[in-house]
Formats: sequence, structure tokens, C-alpha cells
Amino acid sequence: MPSRLALLLMTALTVQGAIAADAPAAQTPRQCALTAAPRAVEYPWMSIERWRGMHAEQVARAAKGDVDVMFLGDSITEMWSKPVWDANFGQLKAANFGIGGDHTGNVLWRLQDPAIARLQPKLVVLLIGVNNLNLCGETPEQVFGGIQAVVAKLRTQYPAARILLNAVLPSGAKPDEPVRQRIVALDKMVATLDDGQHVFFHDYGAHFIGADGTLSAENQPDFLHLSEKGYRIWAAAMRPDIERLLNQPRPAQPVVLAADDVRAFAAAPAGFDQARAGVAQGRIEEFSYESRITGTRRKANVYLPAGYTAQRRYPVLYLLHGIAGNHDEWRGYVHAQAILDNLIADGKAVPMIVVMPNGRALADDRPPPGERTFTPAHIAGFTAFERELPEVLVPAIDARYPTLSGGAQRAIAGLSMGGAQSLNIGLGHPETFGWVGAFSAAPNLKAAAALLPESGHVQPRLLYLSCGNQDGLIAGSQTLHRYLKEHGIAHVWNVDEHGHDRESWADNLYHYAQLIFRQGGGASAAPQ
Repeated sequence: MPSRLALLLMTALTVQGAIAADAPAAQTPRQCALTAAPRAVEYPWMSIERWRGMHAEQVARAAKGDVDVMFLGDSITEMWSKPVWDANFGQLKAANFGIGGDHTGNVLWRLQDPAIARLQPKLVVLLIGVNNLNLCGETPEQVFGGIQAVVAKLRTQYPAARILLNAVLPSGAKPDEPVRQRIVALDKMVATLDDGQHVFFHDYGAHFIGADGTLSAENQPDFLHLSEKGYRIWAAAMRPDIERLLNQPRPAQPVVLAADDVRAFAAAPAGFDQARAGVAQGRIEEFSYESRITGTRRKANVYLPAGYTAQRRYPVLYLLHGIAGNHDEWRGYVHAQAILDNLIADGKAVPMIVVMPNGRALADDRPPPGERTFTPAHIAGFTAFERELPEVLVPAIDARYPTLSGGAQRAIAGLSMGGAQSLNIGLGHPETFGWVGAFSAAPNLKAAAALLPESGHVQPRLLYLSCGNQDGLIAGSQTLHRYLKEHGIAHVWNVDEHGHDRESWADNLYHYAQLIFRQGGGASAAPQ
């Protein structure tokens, strides 16, 4: 008897053949998107009876509760192998609610079950829609309506949960195949559901598309479903976002805004954080150094601008990550390289070296899963890094790269936990850092009077504070801003319309990078 995967491959090849002829699967189009309904179609690889059995198994799992991460979708979600699942999600109280062949209407129906409705997930990982295209023959616009309905159902049913909304993964071997084009059109619409507060859209498709736009049969044997290697690729791409969304602080208190809690700059233009055609790109390399703080060899990512040469000296920006991140957060999550490449190419930022370290000075500096992120031992690693960066990392960077010396040629900034670290480190070492930025600073920042005593303290050339007006952690930044204002200390205070999210951090990097290393600095400068 053929295996389940073999039957899926045969069915997928039939479907792909029909789609290659620019037609839906060989069946009459069905209205699947918005109609909540159980499975009503038999497939060679799954009978209706088997579908009902899988749903019953999932209801039984839901009845046990204790689900922090709910994976929801179709066969691509269903078919995680146990080794890959356990290695990546085994410690996260995750449960799999994927069923092969499901479309949005099937998912809407399954969510109505009382046991599933009673779940209280912290995060829902949603991937759905490809079967609406391939098996139901629906248009991208119709499928988008179905995905929108599923997201709305999840928001209503699990109001405290965040949703990691996956783009439909690419299918079709070549970029010009009609199915690929339909998926591209669909994903553009799905991206608009990202609100930066509850729904977070991520497109992991780039991890499967080669330089020539083709898909690899090694990763997707039928150019649709994933192989074991494909699942490892998807897990590696998705796991940091899952941890980040699980660990991002929820609003701690109601946001109360003052009259001056407004934007200092217009929002960054569309596409500012995406690689642009024709723009010379810098490169990121891994740098390692011996830490006397941890007694281990530690890593950082180092961005070198386009045209980098050892015959020229560069100013250096240090970018620090959040509590659940690591040295890859600014590169992979915030897209720092694209932001800097574009600004430097446009002449809006000076060519600079950017160091993105791991701000957790521990022998084991990996971000721990779940609530262990907030343990005292873990927090102590961030405190220890406030010594390691100026005492160990800065000298190591200066010894390895052609840097300009002195505080006027060094900047520091960070997001969330890294924002508070940047204030503690930058304002505590004014001779080392002349430019200091904090984006959505976490509550671990020192008291304002300790950061900036009234007498005998060298002021930074630029002190840049920002937070979103939907961020429950804004109170700490507001308190520091008001202290600075009352004491006549020049600074930038930028309050955007975001929450505690990458949109805010990317936007503020865009503005901050234009201000640093300019003559004089100060709050009067304005990005373009």
C-alpha cells in the first residue's frame, strides 16, 4: 500500500499539472473560504472517516488543556516529524492542530468545537490557504477572505493570544508558474492583516526559493509539501519569531499619553527595510572574541558597509537585542542590513561598521525557552554584559577592524531589554559612546538621576528615546523623557503609533542612523 506521503505526492503532482496549465485542480470550483464546514470530499490519501478521527484526536488533546503554542493549518502543519518537532517545540507546550487537505472553511468549523474553543494559547501559529487555491479552485481574493475570517475567529476566540500568521509557502517549481503567481498575489493581501499588536505576518518563503527563483526538490519533493530537511529549514526560520512573540512583554499597565508624546519624525517610507535593486549591499560576518566575564568565546555579527576597505577608518554603531533575542535579531528580524544599505546608498547615513552582539553574558548565552527567559540567572547575564561590552567587546572590535576612536565615533542603541542596556552602558560611559539611543526600553534601566546626575556629567552628542503609543512599557521611557525635559537636557523623544514590535524598532533605526556621526549632533538634527 502506498504511504501517506507517496499518495500526497501523487495527488500534488496531479494538482500541479492542472495548475501548470493555468487551471485549478480538475474539479468544479467550490466555495470553501467562508463556509464553516467539516470535510466533505474523499481524497486518495485521506478518507472522510480518517479526517473525523483526526479531528476527534485533536479535540481530545484540546480537552487536556495546557497548550501555550497552537499550530493550526493543513498538511504542511500536520506533517512535522517527531524528531524535528521535539527538537524545536518540545519545550514550548505546543500542540499540532493541522489536518491534511483542510481549507479555511474546515479550520473555521474545527475551531467551533467547545474543547478547542476553551483553549487559552499564548500564540497561534497559522498556515492555511494553499488548499483553497489548489483543491477548491478559489481566487487569491476569495482565499484572502477566508484567511481574514480565520484570523478574526482566532482574535475573538483567543483574545489574549498572539497570531504568527505565515505567508502561504511557495509552490510550483519555477517562478513563472501560475500557482506561484497566485500565491504571491495572495501573500501580498495576507500581509495587510499584520497589526503589530496581535497579528504578526511572516513570509518564510525566501528560505525555500533559490537565487534563480526555483524550488528545490530536496526541500519540497513535490514542490509543495516539505521534506524532513524542509521542516528543519522552516523550524529554524520560525523558532526565533515564536520565542520572541511568546516572550515579548504584554502591556503591563494602561498607556496614558501626554501632549508631547507624539512623533518627532514622519514614518519611514515604504520599502525602507527591504533590499532595493541597484543598491550596493554591505555584508555581515561573524566575529568571535574571548570574554573574561564569561570565560568563554562569544559571538557577534558585524555589518561592513558597501565598499568597505581596511584602508579607511569607520565609526561604529553597537546594536543590542531584546530579552528573548540574540545576535541575529537585528539582522534577521528587524532587517538592519537593508535599512543601513539603503540609507548609506541614499547619502542619508554615513558609512559605518555595525556590531550586533549577544547581550546575554553567560557561558550558555542561548535564549532559554518560555518563562525561563525572566529568571534572575538569565537577567544577570544582561547585567554582566553592561561590563563586557565596554571592557571587552569594544577593545576587541577596535583591534580587529579599522575603526575611528573616541566617543564621537561610537554610537549605541538597542530595543526593549537592549534599549535599557544602551542607556545604562552609553550614559555610564560617555567617554566611549557619544551617541545613545533606546527604542522601547524595558524596565531594567537605571533611575534617571543615576543615569544623568545634575553635575559633572558629560552629555552625549545625541540622546534618542522612542516608544510606541500602544506599548504598555512606555511609562519608563516617559519618566526619563520628563526628567530630561525638566532638567534642560537635550534629547529626541519620538512616540510612534506602534506597540512593542519590530515595526517601531525598524522605523527608529531608520531615523537614528541618519542622526549619528553628524557634526554636533543633538536634538535639533532631523532625518530626511
